[in-house]
Amino acid sequence: MTAKTSIVLALIAGCNLEPRVDDPPDAPKAPDTTTILPPGSDVPSVATNPELLVQIRINDGLVDGTLMMNNGVVVRGTGKAAGVTVRFWNFGAAPVETGIAVAAPLYVFGTLEGTVFTPLPNHPALIDTLPGDTRYSPIRRVINVPVNASYAGGLITTMAALQEAVALGQVGEPVSDGTWINMPVVLPGTTLEVSTGVTMMPKQVYGRGYRIDAFELGTSLGRQPFRTGFVPLGQASGLQTGVATGVPPTLPVAIDSQPVFQYGIPTAPPGTVFSYSPLATDVTVRLANGVAPTAITSDTDLYKRSATGTVTAYFTETVSSFTVQTTVNNIQLQFADGAP
Repeated sequence: MTAKTSIVLALIAGCNLEPRVDDPPDAPKAPDTTTILPPGSDVPSVATNPELLVQIRINDGLVDGTLMMNNGVVVRGTGKAAGVTVRFWNFGAAPVETGIAVAAPLYVFGTLEGTVFTPLPNHPALIDTLPGDTRYSPIRRVINVPVNASYAGGLITTMAALQEAVALGQVGEPVSDGTWINMPVVLPGTTLEVSTGVTMMPKQVYGRGYRIDAFELGTSLGRQPFRTGFVPLGQASGLQTGVATGVPPTLPVAIDSQPVFQYGIPTAPPGTVFSYSPLATDVTVRLANGVAPTAITSDTDLYKRSATGTVTAYFTETVSSFTVQTTVNNIQLQFADGAP
């Protein structure tokens, strides 16, 4: 094993959280048994593992009662952004550490010719964590894994198999392509509402030796690049009406069902500069006296922001006060009806 290969293996191991066995102190040798599956192998669904099903159900961010009521369909909510009504899917709280969104790896296998990487059409991507695992995140940084001439179509369904493929020279150095995608893992059988009366099945990726169900969201215009190495955090404002009711008149504390999002639907591919993020910090806004939620259609009706998106002031004509909460949710806007 070359020094470069050792470094690559260390990098891969650092990206996943499964137990890791250190190399023996003497010279490494080819394994007696392989963790790479033969081409055409039947990879079982995670549905065959009751323990992992419970883990996913508890930690997938979806409300079980709502999901059951909707026959396993993740239905769309309605909100407002950039002056228009938008539809969205809410996948619950997203992991954030010290104000930075956690981004787990997504290993994509493909061929590399010059600088052009082409994903393999018949090998799903590989993930390292499931909901409930430490540092699981629906936000996935894309890591390209180029296959070499010695690769014979084997299936790499675990992190151990990826490490072995690197050690055997079947794949080259995994390299981040500088982009990320929103890919929440869901229970098998879960579908996504993409239009009225129309649902879509999840795609499948490999993980832990199983076929895992996950939705790839918001990539119709291309994958989003990182912003200075990080995934941006936006805000979703929940509006409390400024219109008093009752006798004596009081202001209701209920939050309007339609949140107002900082980031609207992008209109063009992002290129090298990000144009959207589904990660939204909750903000509770008490509207100014006499202002109803229906009067607010855009984040710009509420705040002034700096070039980096930080609130620098609010408009007293529409806002009485606001409180930034600590929860960051994965709320994906639907870019176009019928598309994920």
